Amino acid sequence: MKVAPLKLDYTRYYRYHAMVEALENFCLEFPQLTNLYSLGRSTEGREIWCIELTNKETGVADCKPGFYLDGNTHAGEVTGSMACLYTIDYVLNNYGKDDKVTWLMDNKAMYVIPRVSPDGAEFYLTTPYTVRSSNKEYTFPHYADPEGLVPEDLNGDGHILQMRVRDDVTGNMKKSETDPRVMVQRAPDDFGGEYYHIYTEGYIKGYDGYEIKMAPNRWGLDFNRNYPINWRPPNVQPGAGPRPISEPETAAIIDFLIRQKNLNACLYYHTSGGEHLRGLCVDTDDKMNPADLEMYKALGQRGTDHTGYPVKSLFVDYTNKVPQWGTFLDTTFTYLGMFSYATELWDMPGRAGIKDASWKRPWRMNAKEQEEYQLTLMKWNDEQMDGEVFVDWMEFDHPQLGKVELGGWLPKFGRQNPPAKLLQDEIHKNMLFSLAFAASLPGLAVNTLKAEKVAEDVYKVSAKVENTGYLPTSGSIQAANNKIASPVKVCICGGEIVQGECEVDIGHLKGHGNSAGGYMNISGGGSAKKVEWIIKAPAGSCITISAQADRAGQAQASITLP
Repeated sequence: MKVAPLKLDYTRYYRYHAMVEALENFCLEFPQLTNLYSLGRSTEGREIWCIELTNKETGVADCKPGFYLDGNTHAGEVTGSMACLYTIDYVLNNYGKDDKVTWLMDNKAMYVIPRVSPDGAEFYLTTPYTVRSSNKEYTFPHYADPEGLVPEDLNGDGHILQMRVRDDVTGNMKKSETDPRVMVQRAPDDFGGEYYHIYTEGYIKGYDGYEIKMAPNRWGLDFNRNYPINWRPPNVQPGAGPRPISEPETAAIIDFLIRQKNLNACLYYHTSGGEHLRGLCVDTDDKMNPADLEMYKALGQRGTDHTGYPVKSLFVDYTNKVPQWGTFLDTTFTYLGMFSYATELWDMPGRAGIKDASWKRPWRMNAKEQEEYQLTLMKWNDEQMDGEVFVDWMEFDHPQLGKVELGGWLPKFGRQNPPAKLLQDEIHKNMLFSLAFAASLPGLAVNTLKAEKVAEDVYKVSAKVENTGYLPTSGSIQAANNKIASPVKVCICGGEIVQGECEVDIGHLKGHGNSAGGYMNISGGGSAKKVEWIIKAPAGSCITISAQADRAGQAQASITLP
């Protein structure tokens, strides 16, 4: 199948104005498939844009099952914004050409928020600094000692790298004998050699000539710890902010999630590590409904199929049972019952051929393993990346420390985000998962209509209402238990009702993802229900039966009375 060419340049990272221009141009070119609006404003007054994608000719977005996609919750994780733009671009330019895309736009709705942290991302893209979520200064506690090493681009090369400071007495690192660019741990019995300390490039506020410690983070807010469900104060959860949804950005997102009743599932992009993270965030899997857990795993497997990324439980696998409080993941799944994945885009060690690695893993390795790990990365940098990702150590006259060396891995477009020439490959495969995930949403159908004459101008009318999707009409069992998702309601029109209610509440319908399996893989029931009325109407009348649920959309069918 021929795929339409994409419109944007995916060999660079877009600043805010370029991102907004792209969204506006999408709407001008594809008005029948798009709707653009702001969810609110950031601290500095930038709009937080959402683009709605669906075929308006087949119904408005609010009346279709909805899928949520966002990027750039964390300021420096700008790959997420580009992945969102790429997904929008791909969907719009392949509608009518790609069968899955066309079916999705005809039957579902996608809501894409490319940049949750517009202030922080703009700061990240235009300065050498790295911030977590916002460039709004916030240090906890407010009375923290401000002195210590402050990250700074000392030599004006646009990067805040590392400093290699020689200290033959107490230095805990040494150069690798294989490659002097690589620093390895000093052995317990090493003496008489060259040894170093490794620090972040910067200056030392309040330096006494002896002790070097890190200064507190000036930009300590973490939007992904500021959401209301399972929130804990910053003395318990670093980055949580002074109170739940204290930031306009998180308030805008939570307001949208609660207001948008048709949302079933969501995917939100982070960097880095190359993994799909799922709930729970503060508890083990046995606390989850078993049917939800199985669907969660099956959805994650589709992510692995498309991206090669493994799936991890955030609480059990990713943090080794350290709770993460106030997360978007808990807000969307635990409270709203939306199946949610946080995808950590970009795996630099994986791209270099190191399996099952992330930037946390090296610190659990012994010295020899760490050295082999770094040598593998360096070989990839030299042979495949033409030396673009690592800055060779260079002498620098530090105003406080004297002779030091500056160098190391590029922190922004190497470690945290892919180098620009690798960007499109990274986001394309993740776009494929987002479409597969969106295709799992529930859907309604009204079938098998029958009209049996029981008396003159009196008929028994029946139909089967079905869920055609993978997910249940509630989105999840969790949503049904929380009573977040409204049930399926069915109504009839075209005649006088003699027996039955005008509107019938039939509860929720299972999807094909959580029907109970049995012997020889025979599925259990629950995905369809019969509805029936006795009505009075003359022969030849058109009777219409309609079904509706917030998360499952709408369907209707008609029959002519014999």
